[in-house]
Amino acid sequence: MAPRRVSLEMKVGAFIVTGVALLVFFLFAIGDLATYLQPGYSLRVLFDSANGIGEGSPVQYAGVEVGKVAVVRIVYPDNGPVPKVELLARLPRHVKIRSDDEASISTFGLLGEKYLALMPGPGAGALLQSGEVLVGKPPVSTEQVIERSNEVLSELKRTLEGLNNIVGDPETRTNLKETLNEARDATRNWKILGQRLNLAMSHVEDGQGSVGKLLYDEELYQRIVLFVDDLRSHPWKLLIRPPKTQQKSTR
Repeated sequence: MAPRRVSLEMKVGAFIVTGVALLVFFLFAIGDLATYLQPGYSLRVLFDSANGIGEGSPVQYAGVEVGKVAVVRIVYPDNGPVPKVELLARLPRHVKIRSDDEASISTFGLLGEKYLALMPGPGAGALLQSGEVLVGKPPVSTEQVIERSNEVLSELKRTLEGLNNIVGDPETRTNLKETLNEARDATRNWKILGQRLNLAMSHVEDGQGSVGKLLYDEELYQRIVLFVDDLRSHPWKLLIRPPKTQQKSTR
């Protein structure tokens, strides 16, 4: 009987040990206990308000999740009258936070989960040690975003109503129609003018007309060159008038 009893106790003990191991595994996997037990340090981040964020919320650095928010509490800095919300973020040792880094509360999507976002700054600030404070930017609440969107929609609605009133006026319709007709006529005239310019340029390239001959007639070009050279050599010719020819009077 004794051997059987020992065997039964070993089975029960193995079952209990297996159950405890599975329980610890699920606690680590579901409860993210590994984040709190791994070697790291705590960073204090102060906000004016922290709507929607709580203990266990993710902490991202440069868009990569690196830790969790361990504690959310209200504090009074320097015993002042204005309270602040302090987030105690648990970070691994390899994540270095500087005093000029930016901290904000962001959302996964428009209505998703809140998380603490840490973004690298210029890199000129001092490294923050465990327990030191980083001041965060005031968060923008979802209510403010929705309110601002409603204001934009209301302004767009008023603009559309104004356009409807303008277009609905018979006199305005007539004026718009006349303006469109004038614009169409002006476009047609510009098109005709462009066609004429293209035709004139084609004649010039073919050597037709005065401009075409001036540009492409080699003999005329040589005459002009000789005339200019003669004026350079004898500029006094510009000051002397040629004598007038006297006509014989017929009696």
